[in-house]
Amino acid sequence: MRPREVILVLLDTYGGRLRGRTLLQKLCYFASVMAGLDLGFRAHYYGPYSPVIEQGVGELKSLGFVSEAALAFGAAQNADFGEVRRFDYRLTPDGEAVVADLKKRLPEECDSLAEIVLQIKGAGDPNYRELLLAAKTYFILKRQGKPATFAELESEARSFSWQLSQESVRKAVDFLAALGLVETGGKSN
Repeated sequence: MRPREVILVLLDTYGGRLRGRTLLQKLCYFASVMAGLDLGFRAHYYGPYSPVIEQGVGELKSLGFVSEAALAFGAAQNADFGEVRRFDYRLTPDGEAVVADLKKRLPEECDSLAEIVLQIKGAGDPNYRELLLAAKTYFILKRQGKPATFAELESEARSFSWQLSQESVRKAVDFLAALGLVETGGKSN
């Protein structure tokens, strides 16, 4: 499945709209992990980031399948990152028609991605910040390739200039365990 198709199916399964680039990137990240897709994710300030996904969104906007709306707000409302606007995404009617066609042509792949979204929602349907912390935590675990303590994860996060407290790592590990991506027991894997 091409990145543009992944984006369309995830948007559709998420109700046709997503609030924020960070949420979209992190949903795509977990879809790539759980479906075994290579979507080009690498470390970035906001956690795992894919320029391939960013390009796919741009293409979908150009084709008229996805609309993007910028919502301006003061930095105080988003003090975690100091951003002054958020970009929201919505499937257009043409985008909905493309998704309907994808579901006919690639039913198994679409169902698999939809199931991943349902698993994410079932694990707590986290807001963008919680999903961001879980993505950063999982990215570190995959990079290390071995179990790690909460303190080790917090320490390793600093090598990416990421701020992760042990408490946020604990919450992230609980979420990842609910997705079946890690096991708990004092350590995560």
